[in-house]
Order: sequence, then C-alpha cells, then structure tokens
Amino acid sequence: MEKTITVDPVSGSVTVEQHEVHEGVGVSSDGFKINTGMGWGIDIAIVIGAVAIVYIGKKYVDQWFTKKNK
Repeated sequence: MEKTITVDPVSGSVTVEQHEVHEGVGVSSDGFKINTGMGWGIDIAIVIGAVAIVYIGKKYVDQWFTKKNK
C-alpha cells in the first residue's frame, strides 16, 4: 500500500490517502520500476535475467553481422 499524508497549514487539516500498489513492471520518468510482490530478491533476479537475455542476444546479433560482412 502507498500512503500520502497532506497537511494544510492554513486550516490545520490533515488528509491521509491510501492507494493499492499494482504489481507488475513499469517505466516512468523516474526510471524502471518492478514490483512482483515476492520480495526484493525475486525482483533483482528478474532484472539480472533480463539483462542476461539482452547481452546474449547482442552477442548473437554481433556474430550474425560479422558472418554477413565477410
């Protein structure tokens, strides 16, 4: 749950809002955000797995271009 507390200095009133955090992957102006709801270890494993897939894919594409240019 995400909570926001707002204090109005003029009237002295306090507003508390509570929102449910949706699980999933998102990209915002702040950067990359992942929330699986399974703990930070699983989140890190998913990110490392995604980076590994991109790295391995890049290696195969580089090999393909090397063979194509020979």
